[in-house]
Amino acid sequence: MNTPFYVLMRVLPKNCFSQVFGVFTRLKIPFISAKARDWFARYYQLNMDEAELPLQDYPNIASLFIRHLKEGERPIAKASVVSPVDGKLSQTGCFEENSTEMIQAKSKNYTLASLIRDEKLAKSFEGGAWATIYLAPFNYHRIHSPVTGSLVSAHYIPGTLWPVNKGSVNRIEGLFAINERIVSRIAMENGAEILVVKVGATNVGRIVLSYKEDWISNSTSLARSSSRLDWEPSEAISFEKGQEIARFEMGSTVILVANKALRSQNPELFKDYLDKDLLLGQSLCPLVL
Repeated sequence: MNTPFYVLMRVLPKNCFSQVFGVFTRLKIPFISAKARDWFARYYQLNMDEAELPLQDYPNIASLFIRHLKEGERPIAKASVVSPVDGKLSQTGCFEENSTEMIQAKSKNYTLASLIRDEKLAKSFEGGAWATIYLAPFNYHRIHSPVTGSLVSAHYIPGTLWPVNKGSVNRIEGLFAINERIVSRIAMENGAEILVVKVGATNVGRIVLSYKEDWISNSTSLARSSSRLDWEPSEAISFEKGQEIARFEMGSTVILVANKALRSQNPELFKDYLDKDLLLGQSLCPLVL
């Protein structure tokens, strides 16, 4: 059913609109920016008790959206894989051999190859597992490493910026594979690997990497002329579990993809968490705290 909203979204230049909206959120206009900030906090019922600073110390919506938490607010579990964000785990599953099909919503599937635009890399994750975590506007929006490991590569994949709310997920075919996204590939010990796929959304749509700050999605810092931009660090970059690796400036969704080795080491990975709210640092391995 094409509601007026989705008809509008189809014709709206979503990336350009999001860039303009992003400029508005970053403005520091006396009185107006503070009022917009206060409205945002009230409308989305932000939990400011856990924020690093009081509400009035954030000059605009943008700074409030990427707020840090107070030290110790998110303890990191002892499990080998933890949630990289606050959010809701909306879908999860395991890859069959010779398949990397993933579930977006009921009757709507897509493939890992379409998500990362790399058939060879996708094939190396056959037999693994995946989980989709949706971040609501009220959530903390910094993204942390779900594991302890080393960065293998990063991949920027240009795209559009549909909303990623439940209505869009149920309606738009291949939503996560057509929206703007950045992938971080992290290697652990004993052949285990995980992909942290950060998916942008309407309204700003910017993904900023902590380890490569010149990469900002939906901005002039990244060329949109190719289907994918790849980067490998010239020097080793290591992450501790729970270390910040990126942030959303409005948005969105994180998709975790574990390879077969990581799934073998954690057979119950992602299980029992479907439709549950998660906190950064929470174990994604059942029975491990």
